Amino acid sequence: MKLIHSQYRQLFWVLGAFTLVRLAVAPFFGFGVDEAHYLLYGYHLDWSYVDHPPLVGWIHAFILFCTKGGEFFSRIPAIALMIVTSVGAYRFLLSAGADHHQALWGITALNASFMFGALGLMLLPENLLMALLFPLMESVLRIERTGKARDFVLLGILLGALGLSKYTAILFIPAILGYFLAKRRFDLFANPRTLLSVSLALIMISPVILWNQQHDWISFLYQSEHVAGGTAIALKPFFKSLAGQIGAYNPLLYVIALFGWIGAFRSSDDTVRLALWIGTTIALFFLVSSFLKPVLPHWPALFYLLFIPLGTVMLLRRGWDKTVKGVILFSALLSLLIHAELVFKWGHFPDYKSPFRDIYGYDRIAGEADALFRGIPSTKKALAVTNWTYGSRILYYTRPYGEKVFTLDTKNRQFSLWEAESPVGYDLLIITSHFTADAASAVVCTEYVPLGNSVITLEGGIVDTFTYTLCRNYRGER
Repeated sequence: MKLIHSQYRQLFWVLGAFTLVRLAVAPFFGFGVDEAHYLLYGYHLDWSYVDHPPLVGWIHAFILFCTKGGEFFSRIPAIALMIVTSVGAYRFLLSAGADHHQALWGITALNASFMFGALGLMLLPENLLMALLFPLMESVLRIERTGKARDFVLLGILLGALGLSKYTAILFIPAILGYFLAKRRFDLFANPRTLLSVSLALIMISPVILWNQQHDWISFLYQSEHVAGGTAIALKPFFKSLAGQIGAYNPLLYVIALFGWIGAFRSSDDTVRLALWIGTTIALFFLVSSFLKPVLPHWPALFYLLFIPLGTVMLLRRGWDKTVKGVILFSALLSLLIHAELVFKWGHFPDYKSPFRDIYGYDRIAGEADALFRGIPSTKKALAVTNWTYGSRILYYTRPYGEKVFTLDTKNRQFSLWEAESPVGYDLLIITSHFTADAASAVVCTEYVPLGNSVITLEGGIVDTFTYTLCRNYRGER
């Protein structure tokens, strides 16, 4: 008993150190595209949303109900979920045969990864999948070993929760089925308790189904276009996706993850085999998708969640202690420097090349737009942006001012559902960025009136330039 307490005490210190860094950093940088978008879910509580199921929005709504919101409080769920995920990964490694020492290094490697450092701060649907992954695996393994009714119930609840988190949770189904087939557990397919699991999962995701039925299955149409992105197979999006993942997870830890994945094929351990089925299914799905459209680095996070820790353990078992520990400590130091940069913003970057472009200056832009907006002599006026990715930040940071905001972009129809009316006929104060087309090129108006621009700088480098244009009598997109 004392040994168990000692082991978890050491895990507590490791996770405590990473958590303290995240808590310290959380209030010091603005919301990014996805963060702001999902935070808006919380302000527009609903049964589901266009691009994702509702669980991330429900969590944000709860935080907004309990607190005043803002960067610090809105990031508490992500920080907490990363602790839950790390504890689950630690238990997973012990179940896979690692000793306590090896498991601790596996968890340290996981948290030292750049991408998992970001996911430990920003609440995305992936955070929910990560936190639910290891309880799901434990329930599957218990069903395969003992088949108790409570484990089937838990499996149904977990699958339902995953379905409320993200649509790609459907990938768990073929992975679990493949594992059971490989184990020749054909009896489970005819077990009435399996129907119980399926029924519970369907009941839990019924809000998503009913909401889509009422909105012409908009989410499923959006996902089919969003994931596939095109019909032509190309190498460019594949290499772009690959480079993004190597950089985001840390090149050294990427190699460790590949080693863990390859090593898993030689393992006869049930826990590792199940991880292999799940990780490979996810990796193959996004690999195929990447030949059609670039895959964002956080989409295949579950693959790296499984195989960075597992690869660490496998390398330690082979006697690569000094090399592996050196890589992990170096990665942790780099991650700490990145977190420090988020707070102090010491670095100088070339004009329009700043990594802070998505998370810096939007509160200022919102204030300047409000001042210009109040000077427009019109009874029917609103703010507007021409790209939905800017819409999420502008909508969030202009909330204190109370102005109507339109997103003049049909790619993501979530904004049109929230706005609930057409912008045609409005006088619009349009905000455009250096990285988007100017208002005259993007929209049709009776008259365009330039109202100036705002240059966002940081340590002497230009982060972005925003232009304000009054569009009199907006007529539509070009």
